[in-house]
Amino acid sequence: MSLFPFEKVRGGQKEFMQDVEAALVNGSHLVAHAPTGVGKTVAVVAPALAYALENGKQVFFLAPKHTQHTIVVDTLKKIAQKTCQGFVSVDIIGKQWTCPHKVADLDNKEFNEFCSAMKKDERCEYYSGVHKKKLSKEARNAIDLVKERPLHAEEVREICSTRSLCPYEVCIEAGKGADFIICDYFHIFSPKVRRAFLAKLNKDLEDAVLIVDEAHNLPDRIRSTLSRDLTDYSVGRAGKEAAFLDSEALIDGYKSLGAALKKLGKGMKAGEERFVKREEFIEDISGETELDYKDLVTLSSDLSEEVLSLPNRYRSYSKTVSHFLESWAKEDIGYARIFRKEKNSRLSYRCLDPSVSSKEVFDASHTAILMSGTLLPLAMYSSLLGLDPKRVIEKEYRSPFPKENRLSLIVPGVTTKFRDRSDEMYRRYAEILAGIIREVPGNAAVFFPSYQILGFVHTHLLAHETGKEVLVEKQSMDKGDRIELYRRLANLKNDRCGGILLGVQAGSLSEGVDYANNMLDAVVIVGLPLESPNLETKALIEYYDFVYERGWDYGYIFPAMNRVLQAAGRCIRSETDKGAIVLMDERFKWRNYSKCFPLDMDFVITAAPDIYVKKFFGR
Repeated sequence: MSLFPFEKVRGGQKEFMQDVEAALVNGSHLVAHAPTGVGKTVAVVAPALAYALENGKQVFFLAPKHTQHTIVVDTLKKIAQKTCQGFVSVDIIGKQWTCPHKVADLDNKEFNEFCSAMKKDERCEYYSGVHKKKLSKEARNAIDLVKERPLHAEEVREICSTRSLCPYEVCIEAGKGADFIICDYFHIFSPKVRRAFLAKLNKDLEDAVLIVDEAHNLPDRIRSTLSRDLTDYSVGRAGKEAAFLDSEALIDGYKSLGAALKKLGKGMKAGEERFVKREEFIEDISGETELDYKDLVTLSSDLSEEVLSLPNRYRSYSKTVSHFLESWAKEDIGYARIFRKEKNSRLSYRCLDPSVSSKEVFDASHTAILMSGTLLPLAMYSSLLGLDPKRVIEKEYRSPFPKENRLSLIVPGVTTKFRDRSDEMYRRYAEILAGIIREVPGNAAVFFPSYQILGFVHTHLLAHETGKEVLVEKQSMDKGDRIELYRRLANLKNDRCGGILLGVQAGSLSEGVDYANNMLDAVVIVGLPLESPNLETKALIEYYDFVYERGWDYGYIFPAMNRVLQAAGRCIRSETDKGAIVLMDERFKWRNYSKCFPLDMDFVITAAPDIYVKKFFGR
């Protein structure tokens, strides 16, 4: 409590803080389902920082999005202002997002290759501005400013822009003396990045307190980080790089690689997939070229360095090839090898088991707090991430919001199950939706399992009068388009009738947006966003069945229910909000799915949801 910056502690917040403190003292890991309204950010930041300062530890707050970084920095600013406690915090985001070279269109791997080449060739004036054999005077001044008080990464970038310094390098230097570091998942859970990151900071996991925010995202993020893809396109572009730099050996090598990919797809139709054995692809390559497999990896890596040393060259496809071939050669379990025949065919090395990275991290760290508003079932996340059962505390906290402010309904008799999809089913959905929406006084959001189903239901919804403007999320929209859609919905809040947002589950509008100030009076979930039954999903189910004997749950049902709960959580964001949550699918009644609901969600099953909604809003 010594660093808690507010006058009052909420009931659920106090319980959460006590559990965080117990985990810190005992060196345990806390896996916490903490709904919106618990005030979990300050409840974990304050005790973790106090413990770190008293015991010589460092806090790493890991967040998947920049907006969550902002919330943490603002919390630290409040602590600094209220308590006058001296501490150093640093906000570190992916280096490409603050890079003065303006190459944010590259992904993490591509940018890191570009950045490494620029530093190696001494072509980056911003890096050189920080490191001139030793730290420059301008860099030391900037570092002192960063360590003076909690700052957002954007504020650090402004400090560095007037001094021609690399913001990332300044943050790293400041981080060497930091008590609290805010960073991304990949800084800790990507093995290669973690080793370099911690070495630069002079930090060890043994002295680390890890806070993982929105931890329901972590398994998939780790799996994505550890996966690799090779396509016809990337091999073709790598071949052009080899031709441009007159690398005869690699010109032939890449032709052979392309031929091996083509051979994998022989006899397959567009859209078809198949599993590929490790040895099969290696033998196919060896049969097409005189180059040894290892030589192909090494030469590709060497060529990529030449490519990135060229003026205005930010991307190397040879590096993509090198990374893929290096990964493919491994004999690891917990991975699937899949070929998909398309116009641009793809060979994938897909990680199935996030614990291949996370177990090592959690075993080594002093304490980890994993928290999210949708972290159910808790045991699944503990298992998937490889947490030691002897060190784990799993806790589900109840929503602090008044129960009477939320109406929770399940509508049977409709489903998006594949075999039951029909024009008549979509017509039925539209009819029930129209009845619900007419009884909602303000805005409503309806989230579908796919854009295709959204389109079918929307077509039938047009035949019904709802009295509200309809806003439709489209697959072709970029981030700016979706922000504009959100703003239009916010403006309709003050309209007499409000509006309807039609969007998709597992999208930015159903998970990444905070509908504050009771912007939504109702959220309707149409169907279950189950993964498409492709080979990766099949491999995931089979692997989880072998390791945990819960393949169908862990690989298929529970991830879909998490997306449902994320979307449903857009409705009520504060203790004064009032809203209706309606789940429209027969399967929500089934035990396999309903066991994922939080303890404090009491659903009414009804074929007449409009009557309940009308009574709830007193219309």
